[in-house]
This record gives sequence, C-alpha cells and structure tokens, in this order.
Amino acid sequence: MSPSQFARVLRAAADEAERVAADEAAERRDWIDQTRSMLGRRRHCAAVRRRVAAAHPDAAIVGRRYLLSITAHGEELRLVGSRLRLVKTETTAERLRRRLGIEVTKTIENGRPR
Repeated sequence: MSPSQFARVLRAAADEAERVAADEAAERRDWIDQTRSMLGRRRHCAAVRRRVAAAHPDAAIVGRRYLLSITAHGEELRLVGSRLRLVKTETTAERLRRRLGIEVTKTIENGRPR
C-alpha cells in the first residue's frame, strides 16, 4: 500500500469515527445527567455506576457526566419512590401533649370545633 493510499484510509477512518461520535452525542443529547436529575447527584451517580457495571445500554459515564436515558431515569425514580416511606412528623404541640399525657378531644358547638 502506498503512502497516499494509507493516508486516504486514515482520513476515511477518521471521518467515520467523527460520524459515530456525532451519532452517539446526538443519541445522548436527550439523556439526563446528574445536574438535571430529580434523583439528586449522589443517587443519580450511584444508579449510573450500577447500570454501567451491569452493562445496561441506558447508562453511560462520559468524562465527568453521568448519563441516564429518560426511561432509565423514570425506572430509578420509581425504584427510589418505592423505597422511601412517608413519615408523619410530630408537631411540637403534639409531642408536648404526648409527654404530659394530655388527650385532645374535639367538641363541636354550633357547628364549630371548640
């Protein structure tokens, strides 16, 4: 192979590499990174690392950006939501009544609570 043919092959390979990189960038443009994630940075990055380790195609680490596809982000939100429990917090007044052993009974006079 002559040097000019070799140079032509290298140019074609470089052009193809640019096209592939542009396609992947366009494909991941709609992905969510840790700065826009509703999971929060730590949970988002942990989810991406877990999915990348499991070889899922819906997560990627590109430089310092941890990317999740929109579908994967939704799955992670549902997963986190199922783990979280809503805990009713006790108000200061309720805590004081409980400590003092005071029971609150509501009486209604003339249609109004008293």
